[in-house]
Amino acid sequence: MIDLHIHSKYSFDGSDELIKILKKAEELKLSYISITDHNNTDAYYEFENLNIKDYYSGKIIPGIEINSKAAGVPIEILGYNFDYKKMNENMKKIMISPEERTKVEFKRLIENCKNYGIKLDDDIAEKFDYSEFASGYVHRNMKKYEENKGKINDRSWESSRDFYRDYMSNPDTPLFVKADDLVPDLDTAINSVLDAGGVVFIPHIYEYRDNTPRVLECLLKTKNITGFECYYTTFTKEQHGYILNLCKNNNYFISGGSDYHGDRKPDTFLGIGHGNLEIPDEIVIPWGKEIF
Repeated sequence: MIDLHIHSKYSFDGSDELIKILKKAEELKLSYISITDHNNTDAYYEFENLNIKDYYSGKIIPGIEINSKAAGVPIEILGYNFDYKKMNENMKKIMISPEERTKVEFKRLIENCKNYGIKLDDDIAEKFDYSEFASGYVHRNMKKYEENKGKINDRSWESSRDFYRDYMSNPDTPLFVKADDLVPDLDTAINSVLDAGGVVFIPHIYEYRDNTPRVLECLLKTKNITGFECYYTTFTKEQHGYILNLCKNNNYFISGGSDYHGDRKPDTFLGIGHGNLEIPDEIVIPWGKEIF
């Protein structure tokens, strides 16, 4: 088994120390892992100072998850196999800090909520310390007022992650937060990986919900995409089969991962996701290059 989509404490929404991740990976007998923190490769600098084999006997492929946009929808891309020092340099050129992005998104989301008639605390802005994503903070505040419930669908009422995907990052809703000036466009994000010697994969394509068809159409027309994440814990059997066949019929490589975030995503476990993942080793053999 492998897991090529893991977030550590170096992600804004991750919690685990690297040693903790390595020990868990060893317990699970994962043969390959990749730390794919958001918009940085800081984990790999820490790896330089660790005797990794004291904790984990498998192989580590350098990875990163980069925020971008496609067809007007905020998306993510995964990069692998790159020079992690060059990759970090490239990120500093094209990305703003997560704190800066959160401040802008929070302001825009609050304005959208007011225009849509969603009730929030009068002092919501004063209490926000920008230590988490705007979507999660606003979602919790929104749920304090029962009259807001009819404004969003049931799953988004229950889950801040669904609220983000169904509303905040959905251009077809009044709560959409435009991020064109906050993240690099798709070509820029892809080129940042290529410039560092890496390859580009598309993660969790069905997480874009109703926007998946137009996002996928855009991506299939985009050059320099190496493959797709076909093993992902929220995919249905039909979705998994469709994206696998798409890769096989169009000569894309295949990846898979849990999207583990530690305590920040307590229902998602390393290696197995929600408990339904078992990602085969052989999918990484044709393209993966380990460095540790």
